[in-house]
Amino acid sequence: MKYVAYIASALLVAGASVPVQAATTTFGQFLQRNPSQRLFEYVKEDVGASKKAELRTTGTATGNTLASIPVYYIMSVAGLPADLTGLQNAHLTVDFISNLGTTASGTSRVQMFDTVTAGSISIVRDSAALEGLNTRTNLLTVSFTNAELDASNGSGSFTFKTNPLSVITYTSDFLDFSAVVSKDFSFSFSGASPTFSAVTGSSGRTTRFSGTGTFASDPAPLVPSVPEASTWAMMLVGFGAAGVAMRSGRRNKDLLTA
Repeated sequence: MKYVAYIASALLVAGASVPVQAATTTFGQFLQRNPSQRLFEYVKEDVGASKKAELRTTGTATGNTLASIPVYYIMSVAGLPADLTGLQNAHLTVDFISNLGTTASGTSRVQMFDTVTAGSISIVRDSAALEGLNTRTNLLTVSFTNAELDASNGSGSFTFKTNPLSVITYTSDFLDFSAVVSKDFSFSFSGASPTFSAVTGSSGRTTRFSGTGTFASDPAPLVPSVPEASTWAMMLVGFGAAGVAMRSGRRNKDLLTA
């Protein structure tokens, strides 16, 4: 019970501390299942005058390759079927690329993640949902260009967020974004070791950290009308019965005309 309370409070904090545009409504949040593990990595890849950094999830707290990490995901959308409400066991994969160094104002650092390489976010359910004949797992997939990392030198906490220039695409097996006109997301990172540090014009030093995230849109996405598992079963039985009747009808016709 204590751990469940911790998760609930952490999700609330994630929603409160991660900035989203005022016009949007939060529809999804994630939290690492083990918040103490630093499963996000920022990697400095500058080579001379060429600036580059990558922010990604890794399979372990010491891994250095792109991999998914275990998270809890919660959708805050009206009309969800029962098995999609509450905490969802899922795996998250993020891969963000910057081809620019940082800009500075005092100790503050901003690094733009530009339009050269699209960033990606994937949140996949650990097991297929009951709806859709146990085949659907994509809780949320995000593709975007233009976003920014906001940090302060010497800080262990910073954010990664979209901005007014961001171009964002959301897709999901469970939500309909066709009527959405505005999209936004933000990540809140903490526990960076070593702390964030960047010389103006260059990427920051390589570091690892934990993260939470919030996704929002205006208007909120809709839940498509998809038959639940019991309805699918009844439909299949109905289709089967109709097929038997049609075959029986053809046999009777053949006997009468023989």
